[in-house]
Amino acid sequence: MPELTIWYLFLLPLLLQEGFSYRCERRPYGSLTQPSAPDGRFKMVVEGADDSYMPDQLYIVKLTETDGESRFIGFMISAEGDIKQDPKNPRKIIALSPGDLRPQNLFTAKFSDRCLNSVEHASATPKSIVEVYWQAPSSGNGCVTLRAMVAENEEEWYEDGAPLSLKLCEDMRQPDDVTPQLNYECDICDEAKYELSFTGIWSRNTHPRLYPENDWIPKYSDLVGASHALDYFLWAPGSLATDGIKEMAEYTNTSKLELEIRQKIGDGARTLIKGKGHGYRKMNNPTYAFFRADKTNHLVTAAIGIHPSPDWFLGVSRFELCQKDNSWLPERELNLYPWDAGTDSGVSYESGNFPTFPQDSISRVQTSSYDKNSPFYEMDMKDLHPFGKLHIKLIKTYQKLCESEENKENQTEPSTDETTTTTSTTVTDETEEPGEERPSEPDEPSSEAPLVTDPESSEDCPMTQWMDWGPCEGSCEGSRVVGYKARERFHLVDGVAVEKYDPNVDPSTRKEVPRFCKNHYEDFERRECEDDCIDLKESNEVR
Repeated sequence: MPELTIWYLFLLPLLLQEGFSYRCERRPYGSLTQPSAPDGRFKMVVEGADDSYMPDQLYIVKLTETDGESRFIGFMISAEGDIKQDPKNPRKIIALSPGDLRPQNLFTAKFSDRCLNSVEHASATPKSIVEVYWQAPSSGNGCVTLRAMVAENEEEWYEDGAPLSLKLCEDMRQPDDVTPQLNYECDICDEAKYELSFTGIWSRNTHPRLYPENDWIPKYSDLVGASHALDYFLWAPGSLATDGIKEMAEYTNTSKLELEIRQKIGDGARTLIKGKGHGYRKMNNPTYAFFRADKTNHLVTAAIGIHPSPDWFLGVSRFELCQKDNSWLPERELNLYPWDAGTDSGVSYESGNFPTFPQDSISRVQTSSYDKNSPFYEMDMKDLHPFGKLHIKLIKTYQKLCESEENKENQTEPSTDETTTTTSTTVTDETEEPGEERPSEPDEPSSEAPLVTDPESSEDCPMTQWMDWGPCEGSCEGSRVVGYKARERFHLVDGVAVEKYDPNVDPSTRKEVPRFCKNHYEDFERRECEDDCIDLKESNEVR
């Protein structure tokens, strides 16, 4: 008896594997013959896929003749998933999902009642081409093999072989706005200031199918987000949308979302990001916001609602700014594609209100939908234009001593060489800030304009008055510059302008701005502007 048990345990994995690899009988009805090897007159293709598939993508599978004259009366197309050992039980073999095959036209195809994950002919009329849908499996299911059987008549039929079998593996490439790999060991001492800009692309020209007829209806919500720590979640694929995300996605109302972020300032979130949304005639105008990041708060999450839509929005979730070499990401532009908040089941921009119950998790809006009422009907994700672009740009860094360096500074006085090096680094980081008044001679700090406290600033968070606006920067078109200008101000601590460059101040003795003041009072502004172009020749003559 023990010997039989041992043999059984030895053969069980082989039997299971054989069972999973078993293919059902695909012989044409009434046929008594064996299949012939494919002769190349019939082939199967998957539109938009070479040897890989995008997870959850809807594809059209075509079975067609190749010589212009051959016909077939019967067919079957089957999808087979990979098999692998169960990680929880190595003796067990599990089958991965092969996706979903379904008929496109019920007059020519039907679900097979003989084989799982298969579609076969609905009539025996001669045909030269047939098309069916294949919904690719979700991410993590490896490779899928599509197999076709083609019958010219009851006696002549073909299956398997290169023209009638295709193996497609998951395309590991991801859209730009998918969460990148996180850096759990970020060790940056310096803090950073970033500019976040959103530019809308959604329009009748780029997304013509079912675009709202009234051009004044489409609009974007305000750009709202936060810089935050690893343990904070504003929204993420696979999670349930908060009330704030729901209101933003369904009604482009960001008030509740902003409140949710404010309640977490200092408790996982650092900066509330806010930029003005645009509508009719300004849909493609960029909107700007600024935020800060540090060693703890080195992720950024943002969202923009689309109107009209069931519950769709654009954005990026938990985007990593701290690079593996412990430097700040200098710049990145992301293409944005629609996300579904999982709170409304409408399929098109102007669908009626149809609440999803129970609420579903946040996921990608189903592109390449097989629903003709969808704007993405039979549209490949790789061919879909982005709905907007998000531009992340590092504006400046603020030198901060690491904890180990602070302890060392407290124990020993800094040498002259260390002071010189630190000062040099500070100059490099901060001298490119727009509007900054830098002294012409380092030895004459008195040439700096005297500091004036802004009477409208808070007593708890005093600040200097705003400096003058910098020049209007942009391209010159028709003797006019259309672009942006910037200005800044500084936090005051004990009457000292913190983070304002002064060559006579030892960086190690600089004051620290309270976290509350940094989070609630901006020190940098940027606005749209328009001005006369400067004639470079005249400008040089004046100088």
